[in-house]
Amino acid sequence: MELRVGCSSWTSDAWAGRVYPRGLADGERLSVYAKLFDTVEVDSTYYRSPPPTMVEGWRRKTPPEFRFTLKFPRDLLDPKVPVDTEAVANFVATARRLNEKLGAILLQFPPWVRPGRSQEFLTGLLDALESGPRYAVELREAGWFQGEVREWLLKNLRDRHIALAWSYLTYVEVPPERTADFVYLRFIGDHETIPAASHGEVRVDRSPVTALWAARLRDVRDTAQMAFVFFNNHYAGFAPASVNDFRVEMGLPKVDHGRLARGARRLDADEVP
Repeated sequence: MELRVGCSSWTSDAWAGRVYPRGLADGERLSVYAKLFDTVEVDSTYYRSPPPTMVEGWRRKTPPEFRFTLKFPRDLLDPKVPVDTEAVANFVATARRLNEKLGAILLQFPPWVRPGRSQEFLTGLLDALESGPRYAVELREAGWFQGEVREWLLKNLRDRHIALAWSYLTYVEVPPERTADFVYLRFIGDHETIPAASHGEVRVDRSPVTALWAARLRDVRDTAQMAFVFFNNHYAGFAPASVNDFRVEMGLPKVDHGRLARGARRLDADEVP
């Protein structure tokens, strides 16, 4: 199984001096991030579809082996409005401008999307997706994982070779069901336990959770072709440290995520007369 472990975005201001050299321009962060990690989940595309030129810029700034996953725009995930097949096709086409660097596309539904009428919308949306890219669906309401709805959901995802995202959320238990030939695993937490103002250091010990999901991933490593694993700062406080905890659980070496920031500090010191 090919395993890629990264963070949910590269834009955190809390990483200044810890991951990024202080004073690094926003536009240079991705290039630095890609020297440390081999994948990233792009959070910004959830709020607006990026222009093709922006996506092409991401591709140019990263090495050949780097992989992106993009979140579907939230405006296209609202069951209260009909599926916009043209907008869906346009977003997928934009994502595919990453070429071989497109790892997967995530459809992240908010907690208020519950089964019932939303099931018809979900079916229509999945049918509108162009074949080719890997897709994962994240659902955040417990009703999707119970009884007949659960069986309906798993069948629809398996029939389309779409992954059910394995997600650690503090308010709903997501089953580790595999519905595609790859795994999409997200460590999210919540925004109240660890607000953005406290990011930059590990604030909560999540090691039992990390170990549990690592064991679940190890259970399928002989049958899954690939796994994408992403950590949010809200999970424990500092996503790069959480990445390393998971890598250790999977028998991988840690990433020295502070080496470039430390190198910049040494350079500054050397330049002082």
